[in-house]
Amino acid sequence: MPATSPSRAVATAPGSQPAVDPGLRTIRVGLVGCGAFARFSMTHYRRLPGVEVQAVADVDPAAARRAAEELHAEARPAAALVASADIDLVYIATPPATHHPLAAAALRAGKHALVEKPLATTLADAEDLESLAARRGLVCVANLVERYNPLAHAVHRIIESRILGGLVHGLFMNDAADEGLAPGHWFWDRAASGGIFVEHGVHFFDLVASWLGAGTVVAATRSTRPAGQAGGGSAAEEEQVACTCRYQLNHHRGPSRPARSESPADRHAGVLFHFEHGFHQPSRMDRQEMRLVFERGELRLFDWVPTHGQVRAVVDDEAAEALAAMLPRSSSRTLDRYDGSARHVRGRFRDFEADALVEITFSLGLEKLQLYGEVVAALAADQLARMRDPTHVRQLTEADSVATVALACDADRLALAAD
Repeated sequence: MPATSPSRAVATAPGSQPAVDPGLRTIRVGLVGCGAFARFSMTHYRRLPGVEVQAVADVDPAAARRAAEELHAEARPAAALVASADIDLVYIATPPATHHPLAAAALRAGKHALVEKPLATTLADAEDLESLAARRGLVCVANLVERYNPLAHAVHRIIESRILGGLVHGLFMNDAADEGLAPGHWFWDRAASGGIFVEHGVHFFDLVASWLGAGTVVAATRSTRPAGQAGGGSAAEEEQVACTCRYQLNHHRGPSRPARSESPADRHAGVLFHFEHGFHQPSRMDRQEMRLVFERGELRLFDWVPTHGQVRAVVDDEAAEALAAMLPRSSSRTLDRYDGSARHVRGRFRDFEADALVEITFSLGLEKLQLYGEVVAALAADQLARMRDPTHVRQLTEADSVATVALACDADRLALAAD
């Protein structure tokens, strides 16, 4: 790998760019997999200081030529791209089952690797990439962008502050579109995708882990679309999965694997979080909702990468003002006002006082696609800073990327065992 100079670049919030030493050597990117999302990501990478998209590769020569033209890059075979001396970072945006061999080849060639989620389709392969990267001092993470969302940071502050009391439970509902996933698409092939938990669920496992630390899967199930239904394939496709995870709420957000065993005392302690992912909607009905239930209210987030949300809570006036200040572009209204003895509230065998039932709406003021581009760029800036300066502390690490695969594989195993 060509040497790079240390940098004072730091990861910054979406919408801003890190300050980079003007003498810094450019990091040259090679793209493997030239689908629409990969090209979208590369347009945002190219806007970062000190980044140049050098080459692209795809199994479809026409796709490679189109991406090369759009990105002003050279089309090359994947093996040649990974081995090229003029590439510092390989961005891998191919079907999940190919992530491990491509990323391993990049790491062995001395290249950093950023991999579309998941990092790999098995825990053993994900751990192999983590080990390879560590031995060579290279970056190799999955493109888990959710934790780079400013709303994710705001939610973490609210959880840590306990301004709404303790977190009681959580729910994520993902009613996703399958309109762009035709019969025969690799998404429906578990050998290629790893299944919905692995291919898709890792994003949301990582988001919750960034708030609560490591989780343990306690139950999982799945449902399949009847074979041959409405022009489907010859096999029954997995179209919906659900699992419940338990988080011990130790407020440790560092990388750790799901617990493999629990003591009898801990078995029922912690916060239960339920995840559901279904791919069965027309694109115009694609929708997602995250719901966090606290002792004194609830917080809801909307959209795949959340752009806006709502809080409803019984709080005193000081807490209501503090909550509104924690959330972007917030607007508050009082739904009910309490005086005298009505201010006394009781829940979970504890007493507290509240002045009002309030509703706070908040928003980033960005459309979904705009925010998606911002978090893609924020993740890239964070990882690029590490490539330039080994002392840079990242928001997302190799261990985080592996932990999501571990949780997803556990959920998938339990779901299959329940068939």
